[in-house]
Amino acid sequence: MTVTGPFHDKTKKRRKGKKKPKRWYLRVVMEAKDASGAQIMKDGEVVTKRWRPYFWSEPLAQAEKDSLKSQADSAGSGDFVHTRATATEYDKAKKIVGKASLIDVAKFWRSHNPELPTEQCRKLFPKFILHMRRMDAGDGVQVEVDDTGLPKTTGDNRNISDLRSRVGAFVETEYGARFPKSIERDDVFAYLALLEQKGASARTRRNHKNALSAFFGWLLDKRLVEANPAAGIKRKQIGKEIKKEIRFLALDQVERYLRAAERYDPDMVAHEIIQLVAGVRADDEMADFDGKFVLPATTEIVIPAEIAKTEKREVIGTVEENFWAWWTEYGRPDGLLRPDNYERRWDRIRVLARGTDQAATDKLAKLPIKTLLSAPESKAALRQWPWNGRRRTFCTYHIAKYQSADRTALILRHRGSAYTLHESYRGLGVTQKQGGQYFEIMPKRVSRPIRPKYAPKGIVKIQAEARAAKAAAAGAPAPNPLYRSGSAHSGRKAAARRVRSANSRRPKNRGN
Repeated sequence: MTVTGPFHDKTKKRRKGKKKPKRWYLRVVMEAKDASGAQIMKDGEVVTKRWRPYFWSEPLAQAEKDSLKSQADSAGSGDFVHTRATATEYDKAKKIVGKASLIDVAKFWRSHNPELPTEQCRKLFPKFILHMRRMDAGDGVQVEVDDTGLPKTTGDNRNISDLRSRVGAFVETEYGARFPKSIERDDVFAYLALLEQKGASARTRRNHKNALSAFFGWLLDKRLVEANPAAGIKRKQIGKEIKKEIRFLALDQVERYLRAAERYDPDMVAHEIIQLVAGVRADDEMADFDGKFVLPATTEIVIPAEIAKTEKREVIGTVEENFWAWWTEYGRPDGLLRPDNYERRWDRIRVLARGTDQAATDKLAKLPIKTLLSAPESKAALRQWPWNGRRRTFCTYHIAKYQSADRTALILRHRGSAYTLHESYRGLGVTQKQGGQYFEIMPKRVSRPIRPKYAPKGIVKIQAEARAAKAAAAGAPAPNPLYRSGSAHSGRKAAARRVRSANSRRPKNRGN
């Protein structure tokens, strides 16, 4: 139904002896119906009829117009043609959906079949990660992507690495093939229940929920969903989280670990000592920690706002004496402390630190890193490393030495209650004497660190064979072609990698 007006008809004049004529009228166009109430069709189109009611005044005409529109709104727009076929279709639909409202059924269907062009969750996932990487890298920094459109993992901080893993796991399920508007809160609970069936703890499920909340929050900002289905889910709705005891390295483990770093990869020592002896955070701060942040002149360590977890400049002003001995031996005045290929080199040191037979461990140290880490014993050794082990080890022995959670909290830049810190770290069996011994461990640099040996390949092999032939022709001892001096990442390829941008291609940080 279409109603227009009111209009004034000037042609109608008052006749002598007659009442004033009705000069205000409306134009009404409506669908023609037969005696049964069904709409009349002709050649596939709805037949319409026109009506022009007249009124004594403009207000009366306007009132009738409003009434007609109200009736049309309550009855429908008139686009729907009610026939015997549509009545049969309605009855069949109601039998299928039962007590459910057909309006709710239509909304559900539309959410799974959007009218406007959109993309499935699986295709939106790379765009979400790219957005988060750009937010982290800052303005003007180019973010590299792979063939699938996902940003390369080099440069991921802990937060982005978690989002990549957890949201990635979600979109790999059946939910990844669905449109964002079709995902409801019940779907999120169903996914969390699926994780529980696979053995995920309540804490892990909560972390997955938080990652999904970030993903759908981004979709909400993009107006691709009308609400965030993961927002507002309480911790108690996910399940009770069981607190785990704090794990840390024993005194002999710490010394073996540091000696292994000195003997097998001294370039790693400065990076590790900053955490083990000064308590700097691994999760947020070590990936971009520069040697210039250590100030021997004022005996301070400065954490700039751009890498600090709190996003404020923080200063550690009470550094232990043995730290300066280690820093004098292995520190550098500037440049990132984290070396290339850090993750695999760190795994190598942790595996070698488990060895008690020096000769056997030295033999293992000569293996290529990939070969060493593929052994079942290596994987078992890595599983035994405590979560956030370096910072927690520092905290345990520092509190034991000074018997003061307040003093330790100041160094850790701990924003919580010192009482909470004290309660967490007391009763762990570490004596005050052991706390003092921890901060008396001093460096013992070795003259010839043991590096992995690699069989040369490609151009490197050709060059090695050429050098051997040249040495043989000159009567000099031939160099060993199966040994390439330096660490696993040294050489021409490593030099090329070092020209990368620290912001866009820093290694992934697992935060342990």
